Amino acid sequence: MPYEIFTRKVPRMGTPTMSFSKIGQIAFNQSAARILQKDAVEYILLMWDLSEKKVAIKSTSNKKDQRAYRIRYAGKGNGAGFSAKTFLDYIGIDYSERKAIQIEINTNSELLIEAKVPDDFFKKKASQPRIMEKVKAG
Repeated sequence: MPYEIFTRKVPRMGTPTMSFSKIGQIAFNQSAARILQKDAVEYILLMWDLSEKKVAIKSTSNKKDQRAYRIRYAGKGNGAGFSAKTFLDYIGIDYSERKAIQIEINTNSELLIEAKVPDDFFKKKASQPRIMEKVKAG
C-alpha cells in the first residue's frame, strides 16, 4: 500500500492563527499571542458580520464593559485564548473538533483582528422531515 503525505491541520507557527476549540474557546497560536501581548491587549470585543461570514475582534481598555472578553496568555508566550462558547453558538460554529483559521492582525486599526470563517466551519442544518399529504380519492 503506498504512503500518503499527511497534511497539517494547523498552519505553521509563523502564521497568526485563531482556533475554535472543542470546549468553546477561541485560542490564538504563539505568533498571534506575541503580537497581542506586545500591544498589551487585555480585553476585546467580538463582532460578527453575517453577510460576509467574518469575525472581527476589537481591543478595548474598558474592562467594565459587559460585552468584553478577557484574554488569558499562556506562560512563555505559547499562546492565548478566552472562553467564547456563547458567541460560537450564536454564529453557528461547529466546534466538535478543533478548527484553525489564519487571521489578519492590524495593530494600527480599530479592528485588531479579522478573519473570514470558511463554510465548512458551520454546523450543518438538519434536514427538515418531509410532510406527506394524504390526498383523498374523490
